[in-house]
Amino acid sequence: MKQLTIIIVFALLFGILSAVDFDFSGQFRTRAAFRNSMTEDDGGSIDNRFQIGLDSEIEEGLNFHAFFEIGDITWGGSGGGLNTNGVNVKTSELYVDYLIKAIGTRVRAGQQYWADHRSLILDDYFSGVILCKEDFAGMKAELGMMKVAENAVFIKDDYNVFMASLQGESPVPFGVLAMGGYLADSNNGNVTIMPYVTMQAGLATLDVTPFFDYQMYPGDNDEIGMGAAVKADADLGTMQLGADVLLAAENGLTSLSPWYQNGLYIYGIGANHDGLNLYWGTPYSYNTDAFVSAVGKIRLPVKENLTAFGAAGMLTDMGWEVNGGLEMNLAQDKMKVSAYGAFGTSTVGAKPTNYAIGTSLVLNF
Repeated sequence: MKQLTIIIVFALLFGILSAVDFDFSGQFRTRAAFRNSMTEDDGGSIDNRFQIGLDSEIEEGLNFHAFFEIGDITWGGSGGGLNTNGVNVKTSELYVDYLIKAIGTRVRAGQQYWADHRSLILDDYFSGVILCKEDFAGMKAELGMMKVAENAVFIKDDYNVFMASLQGESPVPFGVLAMGGYLADSNNGNVTIMPYVTMQAGLATLDVTPFFDYQMYPGDNDEIGMGAAVKADADLGTMQLGADVLLAAENGLTSLSPWYQNGLYIYGIGANHDGLNLYWGTPYSYNTDAFVSAVGKIRLPVKENLTAFGAAGMLTDMGWEVNGGLEMNLAQDKMKVSAYGAFGTSTVGAKPTNYAIGTSLVLNF
């Protein structure tokens, strides 16, 4: 009877899916890196990952989306050794998107992706609901609820976060984000306000994102944090120059799952390999002292499909780093190959010297 039930379920599922048209998109990535650890022990690894997304318009205004990931699979590790059994398939996104035509608002419910303007608070998948109106007095408006933690089902100990944002494009790109979180079992909470504005003058672009964070604790223990992320870029034709500065006063910012990239690999989340970071956590979140990350960058086209890049930066009470490499676009921008190296020294503790040398291949379809 159990086998018959399984067969019936799969038959029904196949019938439903076969009646719906899906569009597919995805990415395959392989990367290798040789590096040392915080204690200066040498090592290296190779891993790969496959992502695939499925989109379907059930009817006008009603859409379904799923996004799955296999990996990261480390060669010789779990799921990547002999026979390669045990490969984990993870569900990153699974939601329904419905347009309420009467008010011109889309409702998206389920597991979905969202990021703030500079990825300082959240740049990740979450479970929840987002309402989005593309034209609200000429701006894009979003309201959302994120279930960060359910914890015990029958006890009021959940962690919920609520979000509201406005984004406009005229007279210059600008926006404001308000977020509030509450952890019921400890009565901790926070309210964050984070506006931004992007200005252009000639060949230069300046993006300023200040933040204010009010952190609530039981008793008379509330704290206030503040800071700003400033990004400047200049396209000189023969090269692109950039600077990325993050400043955070004491107590900084309440973060959930950020993905802020400062251009570094050992002291940041690298663009071509996000797994090399040794020291970057969230040093601007609940920090006990003021924090500054300052990085300068350069990109220099070498040939039509070949670009050299480099960056150098320093982080207070952490260390400094220089890095550089090459990126090559292949197969009509569907595939990118990169090679890079990074070198840095800590300015605290035993002051270890670290390095990373690697390459990556990314195929989009």
